[in-house]
Amino acid sequence: MSPRIVDLTLVIEPTAPDAERKFVVNIHDALHEIPGKVRPPGEWYVMSDVELMNHVGTHIETPFHCLKDGADLAALRLDQLIGPAVILDLRQAEAEGGVTLAQVQAAAAAAGGVRPGDIVFGQMGKTRYFATAGLVWLVEQGMKLMGVDSGGVELSHDTTHANVNHLVLFRAGIPLIENLTNLDRLTRSRVQVYALPIPVKGLDAFPLRVIAVEE
Repeated sequence: MSPRIVDLTLVIEPTAPDAERKFVVNIHDALHEIPGKVRPPGEWYVMSDVELMNHVGTHIETPFHCLKDGADLAALRLDQLIGPAVILDLRQAEAEGGVTLAQVQAAAAAAGGVRPGDIVFGQMGKTRYFATAGLVWLVEQGMKLMGVDSGGVELSHDTTHANVNHLVLFRAGIPLIENLTNLDRLTRSRVQVYALPIPVKGLDAFPLRVIAVEE
């Protein structure tokens, strides 16, 4: 039987130029790049330039996002971005200070455990972020990449913007994917994941395509 492939990536809809998380697509006649050429009647031949906030849609954040000497997009290793992933079902986990350590451990046990070298994806519910202890525990289990189907993992009640939870990951060299989708379409708690951003030097984050394969 052929493997089942599930796209975990949000489709990005182009925005207006004044959008806070903008993704502006400007389409141009590509023949302007080739002087002297004439477009045959009815031919469609365009090129585009894109102006965007790099934290838009399903995107990956590298350690450079919060650490001046952290790895940027060009420095991410391919073996961190491809491999077995465990899906933690946290949809029923509710806690005022974020998903707790006990809730993370219970979800991990239900999924068969977190193994060294795993990618870990959290399927979030009403509580859209984590208490720090849960992330520390996942790092201690040896995960290599984290992802959530929410807008992030940071403490919502931290008024200092100290990026406590981001730094738990980034200081361990673990990138973070935000705004995954379709985790509810997966039928297994362990899948093979491919999460490949373009390698750009000096850039902290960028949209990417994330694919899960169920054998």
